[in-house]
Amino acid sequence: MILSDFLVAAKSDDQGRVWSKIADLEIPDYENWFRRTYGQEKGQALATEYGKFLKANEQQFELLWMELAKQEGEISITRLDAANHRFASVNADDVLSDPTEVFAADWKKTDTSAGPASQPIGSFCFVDGTFRLKVFAFHQVRILSSVKSGPVVPGKLIDRVQPAYPEEARKLGIRGLVSLNVVIHKDGSVTVENVGAGHPLLAPAARTAVQQWKYQPTTIGGEPVDVETKIYVTFDLSQQKQ
Repeated sequence: MILSDFLVAAKSDDQGRVWSKIADLEIPDYENWFRRTYGQEKGQALATEYGKFLKANEQQFELLWMELAKQEGEISITRLDAANHRFASVNADDVLSDPTEVFAADWKKTDTSAGPASQPIGSFCFVDGTFRLKVFAFHQVRILSSVKSGPVVPGKLIDRVQPAYPEEARKLGIRGLVSLNVVIHKDGSVTVENVGAGHPLLAPAARTAVQQWKYQPTTIGGEPVDVETKIYVTFDLSQQKQ
């Protein structure tokens, strides 16, 4: 119901309502909650990580709903365990020892609009009487190549081309994020499949820049593989004029 309300708010372009709902998903007094739940040492480390990326994750979470609002699809919920855990930012061993129940939310597209056929939304836990967003799934990658099994080593960005800030957007004071659905190939090159969400004056510059990025590719058992993932590009007016 909570996520369905997100979709309704996003489809009505009610940004204030979307942000209000995002704020409701924050774990309240998260430092104390993590320490109580996971113990002093591990809890403090998790709380520090949570707080460090909280605002950036919330901005990206908003952008995800802006993207999903342009599609027709279905939301599914699954309880996570080591067998079905799919979020690269959390270790499967942590799921087994996690004292809280963790649930994954996923999106499956049912129309022919642009974008991946399915996308993860995030993982949630029950805190103080309601579900809270524990991990936003922006690190999720989908393996496209068929290879032998083995240890997975995530890809690493080795050459980032900074986007040129569009002059019209600069003059109008437009800033923010652009999300791009991309394929990172075995040779480290990037193909932008489509723009997920973001201001239309910023999106072309983001696409042009990311298509020039170079990665050390993801490997499975030492063999490079193609992966599908999402990239976020930030436009900040404090950037130097290019």
